[in-house]
Formats: sequence, structure tokens, C-alpha cells
Amino acid sequence: MDTTMYGYVFNAFESFTPLGGYKRNLPHWRKEGAIYFVTFRLADSIPASVLQKWMEERRAWLTSHGLIGEIPDSEWESRYLDIPEDIRQKFEREEMRKYFVELDKCHGKCFLKNKECTTILRNALLFFNEQRLLCGDFVIMPNHVHWIVTPLQNYELENIMQSVKSYSARCINKSLGRHGRLWQKESFDHIVRNPPQLERIRNYIEQNPHKAKIPDGSFLYHKCDWL
Repeated sequence: MDTTMYGYVFNAFESFTPLGGYKRNLPHWRKEGAIYFVTFRLADSIPASVLQKWMEERRAWLTSHGLIGEIPDSEWESRYLDIPEDIRQKFEREEMRKYFVELDKCHGKCFLKNKECTTILRNALLFFNEQRLLCGDFVIMPNHVHWIVTPLQNYELENIMQSVKSYSARCINKSLGRHGRLWQKESFDHIVRNPPQLERIRNYIEQNPHKAKIPDGSFLYHKCDWL
């Protein structure tokens, strides 16, 4: 399905064929014109003990598939894609599930309950809309954010995320009279593969505060009109 928005054509729902990627804890696939579902979180939103357990589980899975050690990124990506797709998708779904479940427990100081902080972040997400990106639906939860976004031509998701995080961190820290790291460095991102998945993600974003039992006034939900 080709959609024309603001003079830009993107192919949102082609079969998933990654054109490039990079890795830290998980692969981050990149494809020109893709719609991404992005989650980023405050630095204190997941306890260290939980992260340690996840790292051990992840390391065991990667080791069992020959993905531990000094491996060049291109070779790592090739080896990962050689794993049968159903096995990869099961791994990625489980990583996503436990990540989201833990975030919804609202660990940490939950600075994003603060309405001034929420407004700062909302403005940062919308600031370059129709210039560098198309801003889709998002929800700002007490300690994390879910966001649907499409980078426009010549702009990379990594640079967009860096801009949003650095600007919002500077302004939020100033507002709170604090110093130090606000955001966890790595974000979770996922290429939206087809229309039913997009609809599920949009529903998840809208329903997330209610399913997590977050009271009104402690979150901000934005629904775009171009999707």
C-alpha cells in the first residue's frame, strides 16, 4: 500500500525486508518509508535486578544461537536472520511482552506524571511533525512513552530519537530542578508490518493507561489524524 502524505510517498505495509540495521541489546531494523512503533523509558523505570535477570536470559538465548562473542555487525545481522523466522519472532515477542509488563508497574520516580514535564515531552514529539517526521499516535505514561512515527526522507530514526530525548531531558531537568540522566539510552523500536498490526498497536497505545490502571491526569494520550 503506497500512501502519499505531504508530498512524500512511503511504503508502510510491504512484506518485511530489512534494508539495514544495528544492534545493541536487540537488533534494530531500518527500512526507508517504514512506520515504527517506538517505546522509550525513564532511566529508573526498570529495577536493576530485573534487568540483570533479562540480560542473563537474553545471553543464554543468543549463546544457543551462536550470537555471542566478537562478531562484526554485518555478520551478526546475517546470523540472526538465518535463524528461522518463527523462532526469531517468538524471541522478540517475549522480549517485548516482559518489557511492557514491567514498565506498566510504574517503577521509579515517574517524573512524567508531572503535567509540566508531560507538556514539554508532548511538544518535543510534535515539534518536527511534517518537517522531519510524521507523528502518529502516542501515549506518555508515568515512566515511559509509546509512539508511532515515520521518519521523512533524509532523516534517521536514531537522530530523531536523540533530538527528542536530549531536548526534553534538558527542559524537564530544568523544570524539576534536577541534574543527571533522565532517559535510558536505548529505545525499543519495531517496524509495523501490515495494517492489522498497525491497528493493534494503535489500540494498545490508546488502552495502555487503562489496562495499567493509571489514573486520569497521570498520562497524556494523543491520536493523530493521518493514520
